[in-house]
Amino acid sequence: MFPEDGPERRVLTVRQLNEEISAAVDRAFPGTIWVRGEVQRLPVDAARRTHVYFELHEAGRSGAAEYQIPVSLMGWDRQRYGLGSFLDGSDPDFQLANKMEVCLECQVDFYAKFGKMSLKIVGVDKSFALGKLEALRRETLAFLQAQELLERNASIPLPDLPLRIGLITSPGSAAEQDFMTGIERSPWAFRVSLRGAKMQGDQLEAEVIRALQAHVAAGVDVVVITRGGGSRADLSWFDQRELAVAIAEAPVPVITAIGHEIDRSIADLVAHHSCKTPTAGAEYLVDRVGQASRQLDKAAERLKVTLTGLLDTARDRVEVGDRMGMAIRGVLLRSRIRLQHMAGRFQDLVSVQLNIRERRLSGLETGLVSRTIAVVGRSTSRLDRLHLQVVTSANGRLSSAVDRYRGATRRLGREALRPLVAGQTRVEGLATQARLLDPERLLARGYTLTLGPLGTALTSADSVVAGDCIRTRFSDGEVTSIVQPAGKFPGSSSSSNRKGKQSGGKGKKTDPGQKTLFR
Repeated sequence: MFPEDGPERRVLTVRQLNEEISAAVDRAFPGTIWVRGEVQRLPVDAARRTHVYFELHEAGRSGAAEYQIPVSLMGWDRQRYGLGSFLDGSDPDFQLANKMEVCLECQVDFYAKFGKMSLKIVGVDKSFALGKLEALRRETLAFLQAQELLERNASIPLPDLPLRIGLITSPGSAAEQDFMTGIERSPWAFRVSLRGAKMQGDQLEAEVIRALQAHVAAGVDVVVITRGGGSRADLSWFDQRELAVAIAEAPVPVITAIGHEIDRSIADLVAHHSCKTPTAGAEYLVDRVGQASRQLDKAAERLKVTLTGLLDTARDRVEVGDRMGMAIRGVLLRSRIRLQHMAGRFQDLVSVQLNIRERRLSGLETGLVSRTIAVVGRSTSRLDRLHLQVVTSANGRLSSAVDRYRGATRRLGREALRPLVAGQTRVEGLATQARLLDPERLLARGYTLTLGPLGTALTSADSVVAGDCIRTRFSDGEVTSIVQPAGKFPGSSSSSNRKGKQSGGKGKKTDPGQKTLFR
């Protein structure tokens, strides 16, 4: 339940509340105010929109945005106050962009219907933004100077023939067309590979660095970063520290061709060479190759002159060589005749020596045959004697071995029969004992064998109880009995029953003349 309305209680509708807030805001901020903050969420196509909405942020101690407020630039205010040039880049010094710290003249507006607070832009302080950019630029330059990075890329030698070019620009832009036109008009075989990147805005730094690293990995001779003209604020995107460090530390020469005439960006300062326009960048590389070509032509001309002199000198030497050749041919002819004469004499000497050695070899051959026949005869006789001795000795040893084998065979037969005879005797004794202990012999002599309910032999009257079925085996058959309690036999007295239990029968009915056998 809600309390009843009292005389001091005030209840407002949403409309009344919002209208009072709006009136309070108007009283608190009757005119325009200047607000400083960082631009965020500015649309990429802001220049083409009628109404532009974005935010101003302020970072806290942690560096993250802790405060923010919506900002709007309405179409009629753009025309009324001439603010369109700060969006489309027509202002030569300043253009609104994300992550840029700005100072804006605004009207504080509270829209009562939606209960929304916002700022409406009516003016821009260009000098504040440019001052902040200049302060960041000086800070970055001081860092690069301390790290000795300003001249590092310029110290890399530019190839004489930089034909493999890695181009970084916005695809389809006028800068790309101007650069490619200058390259294609040259007579040299350039190979240009394009990697696209933003040339303005907060994505420029990361995309240009990625494209630069990709070109270096592909093995290009030189990297060209180019874009068309723009304002001083546009140029400030090339003053970022990480981009400058990446250009300075690149292992290949980096050429910047950014379309501006007055100021130079930090990227221009750390690059190997900077050009004013994309066309100038293309002309620089074409001239570099042309210069190398001219040097090559001059070297070829010098080589031609040098070779002509060497050929003339060689020709003179050839004439002297012709005369020398005739003399050498005469010497060779005389040497050939002398060699033929010496070869004839050497052949005669060799023939004489061969005849002498042939006669000596014939005599040696005859003596060798005779000695061989004698040695073979003596060896044959000796082998015959040895064969006879071996046969005689082998026969004697074989006869002795046969005698020893026969004696061992007889001893083995005698020894093998001894355990068989002893075993047979023992088996016969066990068989006799088994026949004597056979229960059937006892049954034939009048004894009986009583088996309990489990089929085992009864050795005691306590082994059965009343009601058990027992079997008594005779020599000519079996009798089955039921055990009765003591004193239950027909015609018997209690004294006789007690006597029967004492004798071990436990009420078992048996033939008085029959003997009982227990196992």
